[in-house]
Amino acid sequence: MTSASSLDRIISRRSLIRGHARVATFWSVAAMLALILLLLDLGLLLGLLADRGRLELHLSPAEVTRFEQLTGLNVVKKVTDEVAEEGEGPAPSPTPAPEESLAPADETESTYVFYDEHGILPAVWRTRDFWWGGLLAKLYRQVSWLQMNILALIWILSVGVLLFVIRAFCLSRLRYHCYRFAIDGVSATRRQLHRQAMRLGPEDLDGTGHEQSIQLFVGEVDGLCKSLFESVSIMTRYPLELAGLLIVLVSVDWRLSLQWIASLALGVLVLGSIRRKAQQRSRLAEDRTRDDQQILLASFKNARLTRGLGIEREEHDQFQKHLDRYHTQLTNFAWAEEAVHHPPAPVILAGAALVAALLFLVCINVLSAGRHNGHSGFTIAEALVFLATVAVAIPGLLALRTLAGYRRELTLGADKIQRYLNRVPAVSQAVGAKFLQPLSKALHFENVKYQTPAGEKILDGVDFKLEVDKCYAITSINPLEARAVALMLPRFIEPREGRVLIDGEDISWVTLESLRAETVFVAADDPPFEGTVFDNIRGGQADLTLQQVTEAAKITHAHNFIVKLFNGYETVLTSQGDTLDPGQRFRLGLARAIVRNPALLIIEEPWSTLDEDTKTLLVDAYDRICRGRTVIFLPARLSTVRRTDQVIVLHDGKVAAIGPHSKLVSQSAIYRHWEYLHFNEFRNES
Repeated sequence: MTSASSLDRIISRRSLIRGHARVATFWSVAAMLALILLLLDLGLLLGLLADRGRLELHLSPAEVTRFEQLTGLNVVKKVTDEVAEEGEGPAPSPTPAPEESLAPADETESTYVFYDEHGILPAVWRTRDFWWGGLLAKLYRQVSWLQMNILALIWILSVGVLLFVIRAFCLSRLRYHCYRFAIDGVSATRRQLHRQAMRLGPEDLDGTGHEQSIQLFVGEVDGLCKSLFESVSIMTRYPLELAGLLIVLVSVDWRLSLQWIASLALGVLVLGSIRRKAQQRSRLAEDRTRDDQQILLASFKNARLTRGLGIEREEHDQFQKHLDRYHTQLTNFAWAEEAVHHPPAPVILAGAALVAALLFLVCINVLSAGRHNGHSGFTIAEALVFLATVAVAIPGLLALRTLAGYRRELTLGADKIQRYLNRVPAVSQAVGAKFLQPLSKALHFENVKYQTPAGEKILDGVDFKLEVDKCYAITSINPLEARAVALMLPRFIEPREGRVLIDGEDISWVTLESLRAETVFVAADDPPFEGTVFDNIRGGQADLTLQQVTEAAKITHAHNFIVKLFNGYETVLTSQGDTLDPGQRFRLGLARAIVRNPALLIIEEPWSTLDEDTKTLLVDAYDRICRGRTVIFLPARLSTVRRTDQVIVLHDGKVAAIGPHSKLVSQSAIYRHWEYLHFNEFRNES
C-alpha cells in the first residue's frame, strides 16, 4: 500500500468540501473580507491624517456634475460660503450671478473648488474610478460623521476596532472548525486502532504489542491530529487571504503589484536554489566529519595493540594528522551550516538591493502623484496601505511553505498506523469449525512449537498430557514459555507446529465461542471495565442475575470487599481501578471467570505483594474453585505450587520435568533453580 493511499484512508478529498471543512472555509471568507475592509479602513485613516479633510481642485463642467453626484455637495453654494469665510480663492465680482461666483474668466473650462476639514472627502474623490469608489461615496453621503474631521476620525477608528474584533472572532471559529475536522479525521483511525488492538491483543505474549498500540493511539494519532489541524488551517485560511490581499494590491496599483510579485517570486526562487545547494554542501560536510570522527575513535580501540608493538609515537603522529583533518572538516561543516541558516553577504546584498528597488518603485509613484489631474501615482497613505498589505501577506506565504512538511508528517504517521492496521491476527476461526463440548477426558499438547512474530523461539516441541479435574502448575525460568502454553488453551495464540487437543479434538478446528466459553484465562493484571462492580463480574452476559454474580463473588471472597464499597455492587469502577488494590482486582477477575463456570480455568497469579488477609482468602478461594474442574496455575506463590497435583517444568522450549512439588524439589535441578530465583530470601537484593 502506498503512502498516498494510507493518508487517503484518514482524510479524503471529499471530506475537504463538507462538514467542518466547509464551515471553516466560510469563516475563512468572512475573515478575508474583514481583512480587506480593515486595510481599506487603514487607508481612510492614513488619508485623513495626510489630507486633513482638505480638497482643492479645478474641475471641468462634467467633473463638477460628477463631483456633486458623488459627494452630494453643491459645488457653487458650498464653495461660495467657504471662500467668503476664509477669504481664499479668486475675488468675486460686485454683482455676481450664483453660477459665476467662483468661476474663472472662462467658466466653460474649469471651476475652482476648495474644501477644508471635510473628513474623507479627498479619499472619496481620489478613489472615484476604483471599484470601491462608488461604495465609499455612498457611505460618505449617508454617514454625516464622515464629513467632519474629528467625527470621521472617531468613526474610522471605531470601525477599525470592530473589524479587528470580527476578524479575530472569524479566525477563532475557523481554528475551532479546523480542529473539529482534525478530530473527526482521526476518530475513525482511533476506532480502527481499538478494533485492531482487540484482535491482536490476545496474542500479545510479552506486552510489546500493547505498548505499540498505546504508542500509536497516543503518540502517532495525536501527532497526526496536530499535523492535520495545521494543514487544514493553512489550506482553508491563507489561499483565500492571499487572494484578498492580491485584490487590494491590484486595486491600489496593478502595474506596481505585478512588478513586486514578479520580483519577489524571482527572489524566492533564487534564494531557494541557493539554500538547497547550501544544504547539500552541509550534508556532505557532515558525512565527511563523521567519517573522520570514526577514524579517530578507531585509534582508541587499538591501545592494547599499539602498546604491545611499541609504536605509540607513530600512532600518536598518525592520530594528530587525522585530528587536524577532523578539525578542518568541523570548520567546513560549521561554515556550511551557517550558510544554510544565514545567507552569505552577496546574497544579503542582492536581497537588500531588491527590496530597495521595490521601495524605489513605491516612492516614485508617491513622488509622481499630483503632477497631473490623472492617476499617474498615489498618495503616501496609499503607499503605506500597499506596504502594509505586503507585510500582512508574508506570514501567509511562509505558512504555505510549511504545508509540504506537514504533508510529510501526515504521510509518515499514516504509514506507521496503516502497517499496524494491516497486520493479520494469527488466530481466526476455521471454515466449518464445529462446536466443542466441555473438557471431560484429557488435555494434550502434542509436539507444540511456537515463535514470536519477531522470530524468537519460545516453545520447541512441548508434549504433555493432563487428566481432568485436577490442579496443575506450569513453571519456566523464561516466563514467556509458561505464558505461551497458557494462552494457547483459549487460542489467543496459535502453535507454529503441533496441536493442542481437548478430548482428542484439535482446538484449531472448533468454534472460538464454544472454546472460550469453557476455557477461561484470568490474567494477573487485568484491569476492571468501566462500569459497576455488578457489570464487571457479569462481563457482558446480560442474562446473569445479581444472585449468580453474588455467589461467584462469595466463592472468590470478592464479596467481602464489594459490600464495603460506597454503593456495593453498584459502585462504579474506572478502567484504572484506582479504588481497588491488586489483590481486590485479582479476586474480581476470579469472580468474573467463576460466574461462567468453565470446565478449564487458567489462573495467572499476580507477582505484586499481597497482604496476609488476601493470601489467606485466596487459599480458601482456590479450594472452592478447583472442585469439579481442571485448573492450571501460572504460580507466583510457593503455597499455590505446593497445593497442585502436578507441576510442568518448561526449559528451553521443552518439557524438562513433570511431577508433584515434593518430587521435583529433589529430582529436578531446573525446578530447584526456578524456586530459588523466585522464592529465596535474597532474590530482591542486587
